Amino acid sequence: MNILLVSQCSKKALKETRRVIDQFAERTGDRTWQTAITEQGLATLRKLLKKTARRNTSVACHWIRGRNRTELKWLVGNPRRFNEWGSVPTNVTGRDILRSGDENTWQTAEDIRVLAGIAALFHDFGKANKAFQDKLNPNKKTPSYEPYRHEWVSVRLFEAFVLHAIEGVEKSKQDAAWLTLLSDLPDDIESSVMTRLKKDGLDAKVSSPFTALPPVAKAVAWLILSHHKLLEPLDDNTDYVKYPELLMDSYIRAGWNSPQCDNKEWQSAEVEAVWTFSKGSPFCSKVWRERISRIASQGAKRTQLLTQYWLNQPFSLHLARLSLMLGDHYYSSQKSIGLKHPWHDDKGYKKVYANTWRERGSRDNGNYNQTLDEHLIGVYRHSHQIVRSLSSLKESLPVITRHPELKKRTLDSRFAWQNKAYELAVSVRDKVKQHGFFGVNVASTGKGKTFANARIMYGLADDRKGCRFSVALGLRTLTLQTGDAFKELLRLDDEDLAVLIGSKAVKDLHEQAKTKQILAEESQQEALLGSESANDFSDQDSYVSYEGMLGDGPLSRWLENSPKNNKLVNAPVLVSTIDHLIPSTEGSRGGKQIAPMLRLLTSDLVLDEPDDFGLEDLPALCRLVNWAGMLGSNVLLSSATLPPDLINALFDAYLAGRKQYEASVKINPSQTPNIVCAWFDEFRSDSIQASERSAFSEQHQKLMAMRAEKLLGQSIKRRVELVECCNSEDDEPSVIQAVVQRVHQSILALHNAHHHKHPTLSARASFGLVRMANINPLVAVAKALMNTPSPAGMQIHYCVYHSQFLLLQRSSIEQMLDTVLNRKDPNAIWHHPSVHVALKAQPNDQHIFVVLGSPVTEVGRDHSYDWAVVEPSSIRSLIQLAGRVLRHSSATVETANIHLLDQNVRAMKNEKAAYTKPGFEGNAFLLDSHKLQNLLEPNEYQTINALPRIQKRDLLAPTKRFVDLEHAALHSQLWGKDKEFGEAFASLWWNKPCHWTNHLQRKLPFRRHTPDESYCFYVEEEYDEPTMHRWHDNGELKSDDKQSFQRDKTCVFAMGVHNWIKDFDYQSALVTLADKLDLELSDASIQFGSIRLRKSGENDVWQQSSVLGFYKPSK
Repeated sequence: MNILLVSQCSKKALKETRRVIDQFAERTGDRTWQTAITEQGLATLRKLLKKTARRNTSVACHWIRGRNRTELKWLVGNPRRFNEWGSVPTNVTGRDILRSGDENTWQTAEDIRVLAGIAALFHDFGKANKAFQDKLNPNKKTPSYEPYRHEWVSVRLFEAFVLHAIEGVEKSKQDAAWLTLLSDLPDDIESSVMTRLKKDGLDAKVSSPFTALPPVAKAVAWLILSHHKLLEPLDDNTDYVKYPELLMDSYIRAGWNSPQCDNKEWQSAEVEAVWTFSKGSPFCSKVWRERISRIASQGAKRTQLLTQYWLNQPFSLHLARLSLMLGDHYYSSQKSIGLKHPWHDDKGYKKVYANTWRERGSRDNGNYNQTLDEHLIGVYRHSHQIVRSLSSLKESLPVITRHPELKKRTLDSRFAWQNKAYELAVSVRDKVKQHGFFGVNVASTGKGKTFANARIMYGLADDRKGCRFSVALGLRTLTLQTGDAFKELLRLDDEDLAVLIGSKAVKDLHEQAKTKQILAEESQQEALLGSESANDFSDQDSYVSYEGMLGDGPLSRWLENSPKNNKLVNAPVLVSTIDHLIPSTEGSRGGKQIAPMLRLLTSDLVLDEPDDFGLEDLPALCRLVNWAGMLGSNVLLSSATLPPDLINALFDAYLAGRKQYEASVKINPSQTPNIVCAWFDEFRSDSIQASERSAFSEQHQKLMAMRAEKLLGQSIKRRVELVECCNSEDDEPSVIQAVVQRVHQSILALHNAHHHKHPTLSARASFGLVRMANINPLVAVAKALMNTPSPAGMQIHYCVYHSQFLLLQRSSIEQMLDTVLNRKDPNAIWHHPSVHVALKAQPNDQHIFVVLGSPVTEVGRDHSYDWAVVEPSSIRSLIQLAGRVLRHSSATVETANIHLLDQNVRAMKNEKAAYTKPGFEGNAFLLDSHKLQNLLEPNEYQTINALPRIQKRDLLAPTKRFVDLEHAALHSQLWGKDKEFGEAFASLWWNKPCHWTNHLQRKLPFRRHTPDESYCFYVEEEYDEPTMHRWHDNGELKSDDKQSFQRDKTCVFAMGVHNWIKDFDYQSALVTLADKLDLELSDASIQFGSIRLRKSGENDVWQQSSVLGFYKPSK
């Protein structure tokens, strides 16, 4: 193809762009190039330009298609220097004629700056005490912590100053009084403050430091106190949930910030050292007084600052906290040794230090680094700059523009609904700018929701400003294989899309292993160095796969020490498990909320399968959506099975957040939130504007009723038959044997009804799934099935697939299944090596290929089976799994292609709560019967669809009906059941001021699971025998092979039974991968031989099998 390249770059970007393009094309002008080039060459050129792009880069590529016809192929860098066709303006004016920038003016930006600035100048005041200075002294050996943390001491000093300033002042003028005094401090202010200082541990009775403070001072005090971690009560007083608005004044005490004050008998000298300031406080520093005077006088003149209750404005409050924490993290990581700094008063203030410095890898106690006044002013300066950059941050980051795949109309009739969805998104674009967007994509499984979501978000974005969004998945683990699949589904390349590999349950595959021991040892000393803020606030157990540009805007400097977070924030599109965004509200300490909050502030949010979480995770999901609304994001939910209570709660959370956003950002002239709500499915696309939950709920109910009619009118692809397991005993071996007999009968029956004939051979084959709820019973059933002979002329091939395989083997299994079970081309399956070899070996027999899987088979994989056998957990699980049957086929069926067991294993063992882990049954909701024939109506399962989940009966019977159980449990978790007893539930977060502390997050945490441990199947040299090693708490990797693991070689295959995946050789696969990636074999085994397993009891032993994975044997 012939192309024309036009550069509108400036400054250093122009020089760099010329250097790159000159290697591919000949110049036809000072800023233009023309050449003939291949598609591959053009892709390489674009990739190089994106790699080297900076803030002033702007390059357009035009495809010369004919004599009078050109087409804009792409833009790299700043798209605003071209119009939508790639043309350059004739003239440019600096006058803001359209005043388009006015709509994004932050009304509270200056107030945020003042709050963050004052808090920054006070945040480490408490480090001036004797205890902390002794701890920093490299020549003194002291404990790593004091009775009271420095934040608590800082807030007490600030409280003492304010109480001195407002003494005798009427309540309405108290904030103005202390700000006025702060702008012109008297010489004796130090002694006045020390006189009024309340000393915890020494004084007889001390109240909460917030009790007597006026509103603005309370907000500043909260920022000071929370700049490392949110307050967290140590007890479970139900009043904290019932009356969270009273927490600040009535309940907060030192233990909420410094739990060690109650955990140890402290010597009186140790406590006195906390309240002794022998070298004085920063009040003595002239340069500090100059800075505080400047910011306080600005605050005293702001009427809006003095008339708001800032603790009830989470947008302003938490962005001030973010700015303070990011400034603190950045400045604490800077080396000041040997530098004469203008921010330190050498004459008036003695050498009081904020932190020490130790070179990476050093084992000494470090050297004094930043003086306290220098540190306070440095953090103030950077916090000030961060706040100033927040409102324009999105414009400085990379975006997707001119993406033809996302705009192009699809001609495939199966996905034609995506065109209407995109057109609706474009039509509401202008309204969305003012009112926000809450969308719901409920298209059926297999209808292309993933790509449709990308098109919808692209349609909502301004063409010239570009598109940025995050896709948060409900999976627990995102492997490289899954990440690659999403890149293909979204039709984006490595330069536009970042994939965050791993989760809270997977160790960093690329960095963590080598540095873990060093980091663990260093973390023990961070407290001694006084530099908690210097710690990396990125997630240490994840890896970001992203090859695109990193903006050189304001964020690049503050995130330079955290490359992973830099990529996470910069990428135009981010795909990750939801775990990596949840810390925006859950990150109570260590700055873990900074990167996720910046991501929500600068991009929109797509929640993929949000209802896939367990009940316990839904409150955290609601908190995330609330925060997304508060930070101005548009939100799109994508699931075919969203129940009414969940979707109403998520909308209510978003609406509450959006109200906070619009109260602080001048974007909606009416000042009344009126959210643009849209619904998308394969039948229609609709939108309304809603300012109340009732309006949204009414429209949702109406549209779901219309969808129900359409679903009932569709041809039937899945028919379900309830099948009974005949067991008379409830001991585990008897139960497993009964399940095996029933499953084996179902496999043969379903194959006979739904097999396919080979095009040329006489062989017949079918591909089915047996889904079990839990891994240990799954393995027990798998072993027994493999040992059960097949009928004559029948060959059964089993593949076990669950989450407890080594990462390398799990990736291998997923790769094979992703290929075989992609049935979009019906004939492709016969050519896959694993199928072709099996059929060629017995060309005249019938072949059954069976995946024996856990719940990981239900979501996140584009697999299409002919039939399934299902152990029940919940209706949601059944609906999702049914979507994997005939997923890529339009065939209809007349006989059952899904067998549903009448009970699950727990029920057959007579457990009190059977449909749990996974499932919705619990102590609050126990079913009267565990047989599905007593719990389900025939129309709820026989032709399975989403109706039982998306519609809810008016009167529920949760102890008698399986479907009602789910709706009742959801309602209780989201809206509360026994509110008068201080019960914690999700909607408290946005209806009460629960964001001040970490109490609700602790009561309703995300991923509340059994503690687990990290292992790897370690290989030192090529011919060594691999052994299991465990990461210990001190960062050491030690062998744990003989103590906790046994190799299971008892897997016996009966006549006519085979292992579908032939002979996975871990060592051979590892050697190949290490060579390919140029890694040492030991490093490769640490990185790709990793697994996390539930923490075992002292005498528990894991079984390890190359066929079955890791499991615990039946007792």
